[in-house]
Amino acid sequence: MWKVFFLNRNFIKESVRDELPNLYEVKVFPKYVGICGTDKNIYLGKKPVKEPLVLGHEIAGLTEKGEKVVVFPNYWCGYCNNCRRGFHNTCRNKISIGVNTDGGMAEYINVPKDFVFRIPDDLNLELGALIEPTAVAVAAVNKIDKEIGKIIILGGGSTGTLISIVAQINGLEAFIIEKDRRKEEILKEKGFEVTSELEFDDRIVVIDTINNQESIAIAQTILKNSVARSELIITGLDEEQINLNRDIIVRSEVTIKGSIIYDRDDFLNSIKIISGNREKFNKIVDKVCSIDSINECFRKCVIEQPNIKVLVKMDPI
Repeated sequence: MWKVFFLNRNFIKESVRDELPNLYEVKVFPKYVGICGTDKNIYLGKKPVKEPLVLGHEIAGLTEKGEKVVVFPNYWCGYCNNCRRGFHNTCRNKISIGVNTDGGMAEYINVPKDFVFRIPDDLNLELGALIEPTAVAVAAVNKIDKEIGKIIILGGGSTGTLISIVAQINGLEAFIIEKDRRKEEILKEKGFEVTSELEFDDRIVVIDTINNQESIAIAQTILKNSVARSELIITGLDEEQINLNRDIIVRSEVTIKGSIIYDRDDFLNSIKIISGNREKFNKIVDKVCSIDSINECFRKCVIEQPNIKVLVKMDPI
């Protein structure tokens, strides 16, 4: 078998010894792997990992029987305090493939049976690769107060755009704020609602998909200038330490929520949502690159160009 290892900002395809699945695993042959902000941060050195590492956690592929599947890439332990209460997304011992163990950029991977999900036979695997990041969006949208109908999303990457789509499917108004003018134009061309407005006369939800000091400052300006009892939901993990203005939070009675990945129900709902709204999600993907040109593709399409979503086709194009 072969794997593509990431080491020192370089991807290297190598043959390795075959790895047979055990009785509790399914052999999955990845066909499309999505690239996300976590992969970009690993590449840039902003998220330290143990190298060499096989990246890839947004995985759609086939089993040995030819079944179309997606991989739930965050394995929970089942026995920590959070898991015992059903909070599997916050597992203290979580194994995240493509981050702290080898991921999907390989000829095949062996996945515990509980973390492999069938998708409809007529759903193409390109859309299958969007199921994992869409589950992140589903989890975030599910945390919104049901009485609030307007969302301001900070960041127009794949997480932000997927949140916008899921929010609109749920009947909410969604607006994206994106500081990169090149990406802003792409968002407009794709039909997303983009705004630079920082004042609203409603209760609103700000969803920060970036989470650095600049984005948090923008979020707090919006919350200060909007109706009280609005919400801030943070999904981004860019900077560990941020500064919050006490007076804005307290005097406007802002509710702050964190949203980390998703649970099993979010993941299953993501499959249903994409299956029922395929045209809405088709517009997300900008580039599909071959695994054999991953170095050039990653540098140009992920680092240098303002693409929304890049997929890697695991078979040569």
